[in-house]
Amino acid sequence: MKGINSVNRAERRRLNKESRKKNVVPPFMREELLSNAVQELQQGNLEHADKLFKKLITSNPDDPNALHFGGITKYQLGSYNKALDLLNRATQIAPNYAEVHNSQGIVLLEQRKYENACQSFERAIHLKSDYSNAYTNLGSSLKGLGKLSEACIAYNTAIMLEPSNREATYKLASTLLANNDPNAALEAANNCLEIDPYCQNANAYKAIAFSQLQRHSEWNLLYNFDEMIHKSYIQVPKGYDSLQSFNAQLEKDVRNHTTLTWEPLERVTSGGAVTKDILLNPSKSILAFEKSLRSAIDSYRDSLAYNSEHIFYSRLPKKYRLTLIASILKADGKHPPHIHEDSWLSGVYYVRIPSAVNEMSDEREGWLEFGRPDYAVPDEFEPDVTVVKPEEGAALFFPSYFFHGTIPFTGSEERIGIAFDVYPLE
Repeated sequence: MKGINSVNRAERRRLNKESRKKNVVPPFMREELLSNAVQELQQGNLEHADKLFKKLITSNPDDPNALHFGGITKYQLGSYNKALDLLNRATQIAPNYAEVHNSQGIVLLEQRKYENACQSFERAIHLKSDYSNAYTNLGSSLKGLGKLSEACIAYNTAIMLEPSNREATYKLASTLLANNDPNAALEAANNCLEIDPYCQNANAYKAIAFSQLQRHSEWNLLYNFDEMIHKSYIQVPKGYDSLQSFNAQLEKDVRNHTTLTWEPLERVTSGGAVTKDILLNPSKSILAFEKSLRSAIDSYRDSLAYNSEHIFYSRLPKKYRLTLIASILKADGKHPPHIHEDSWLSGVYYVRIPSAVNEMSDEREGWLEFGRPDYAVPDEFEPDVTVVKPEEGAALFFPSYFFHGTIPFTGSEERIGIAFDVYPLE
């Protein structure tokens, strides 16, 4: 037996050596490498996962698992067409693999190809009738097509199959609001908060339901614009003689950041560019900004009165994780209405604003609007909104469940901002 094991080890070493030369994976290592690649994907190490899946697919082009997870990785990297290429190959090789059809539909949904996405999700459901996630995604596709009642049926089916399905529950609330049924939407939002008390989507739609029902005192508890939108001026970091010189360096580092991408499909930016978290690859000025911003956040948090009955004032984290996402907007570019799903506090710091922002006009060009939801509201309803004028060197703080978006501006100049999110660590 010892001799056999020695031969096996020697043979494995030989195969491994030959495989490295050819940049392929020997058969006895594929399962382990696939497991490692999936783990890298789950941990968010997308570039490394992408390399591992590429190696696996090169070694075995007909492996549906490698194609599937490789496609998911490409999707998360923002390479939608490459993701679809891999997922389409996986469906051809394994046509009864329900999860692949679901992943295929997710990419199509992100590309707003709603009809095609519906077909993928329906195929996944045909193969796996209790597939709650596929029903959730089908609901989103139907909503994209304007089929609101059918979308509600899909979401309700997803919830029936999986009562703890948070995403289906808050998306049901959103769709019911768009379908002018605020009472049912409020019930769905409250159901979602039973699943997750800190679900910011549910809080956002709950507030809109109160507004649509004209229950203004309850809306005001969640959306008190005067009290809950705060402007803060950061301290000029050490080593810079003025705010202007600091912002000039910060602007340069944003423009040169390796993750800056123009018109990314997967982000809420139109007519502009956006980075990933710039703290993952920070320059000296970015680290200096983080320090000043944390000081301003800490001061603001310490000024708030704790209230155990309020979703925002009941958290007040002593320790938190911070993310910084920079963006550049050109004329007519915009950030459509959105919220920040998992954080407690959100905000934006203005590095540069175009002159159109300061011009006196009824259009409020380049201003930040709060309160308008992320769906087409019924004709009978006009949401309560407010607008805030951006100011260079100032940061705006607000609860992460506040809907907010930018008003487009005209001219040849650009707006540069750094959005930030505060994630409680306790």
